[in-house]
Amino acid sequence: MFPRRGSMRILIDGYNLMFAGGLLGKRLGPDGLRKIRHRFLNDLADSLGPIDTYQTTVVFDSSQAPDNLPKETPHKGLSVIFAVDDDDADTRIEHLIAHHSHPRSLTVVSSDRRVRRAASRRKAQAVTAEDFWMELDARKRARSRTPAPPAEVPDRTPNLTPEETAHWLREFADLEQQPETREALNPDAPMLTDEEIDRLEREIDQEFR
Repeated sequence: MFPRRGSMRILIDGYNLMFAGGLLGKRLGPDGLRKIRHRFLNDLADSLGPIDTYQTTVVFDSSQAPDNLPKETPHKGLSVIFAVDDDDADTRIEHLIAHHSHPRSLTVVSSDRRVRRAASRRKAQAVTAEDFWMELDARKRARSRTPAPPAEVPDRTPNLTPEETAHWLREFADLEQQPETREALNPDAPMLTDEEIDRLEREIDQEFR
């Protein structure tokens, strides 16, 4: 049954939250309101994340569902309700609170006293639209500060065929027996001094001039 009452954890008065975010402070035509509401729902879903989004219901005041949408519709995982059959969004929200199977797990987002009282009666958590908007803003900032995962270092190991591997093993088979190699691999071999390193560098430089 829509909305998902058993899994609903966040119930939002849509226009109340939009007003708290400064999205409804000017006169808007029907098309302007539709565009702002659509963008608001997109941003809300992105801010909440996939888990909270799926458990969130947003209720809007409406005399009729806009753009021939059904009065109850999904939007990027959100459950969106246009309170067509109710006096207003508050009435629908009160109904959803009253019929929620686990109201103690429910967070109701509204600055309306009537809605907050309805939430308190059923021991649901009531959060003002202003406080919830600030929480959403904090989530956005935290997400922008999350460092990107380190880029994978490409594997530069050459892909040798078995024949090539056998060839190079034969080429360097006697390398380990050479005195210079055995001395270099000896863990007790003395370290070169700075003077010896300088001398070797000069000899190498002269050889390749």
